[in-house]
Amino acid sequence: MNKPAKKGFTLIELLVVISIISLLATLAVTALNNARVKSRDARRKADIKQISTALDLNYDKHGAYTQPEQCCTDTSVGCGGCGCAVTNYPNGTDWDTNSDLRDLITDGFMGKLPKDPLNNSSYFYSYEPENQNQTLSLCARLEAGGTFCINRP
Repeated sequence: MNKPAKKGFTLIELLVVISIISLLATLAVTALNNARVKSRDARRKADIKQISTALDLNYDKHGAYTQPEQCCTDTSVGCGGCGCAVTNYPNGTDWDTNSDLRDLITDGFMGKLPKDPLNNSSYFYSYEPENQNQTLSLCARLEAGGTFCINRP
């Protein structure tokens, strides 16, 4: 007499399937994180280009990229350690209220100043006018490595 066949999976088969699913999930999460990094870096580049365009329009109107500089470095996380009062920006999470770039909003060249997607002590936008506002440096650090800068002579 034959014994009836048992239905179900062995422990080994279940462990193999769980291992394969775990491996696939890890690969998917890694790919998703890489896509997020690329997306944030693309946004950084677009934001810097948008600010640069607004600065060019401001230069055409006023003959300088911004009005007289208030801080030594404008950053999207506050005044960049230039001795500005901490009360000028909420918890260091926005451009300083005295930021030179606020002129772009006042003059109608931008609706609001963009901030870095992470906007922390490692990733932020910086703006530095130089030589009596005849040149500028506008930069963002990229998560994929390096920085993206627009410099005007």
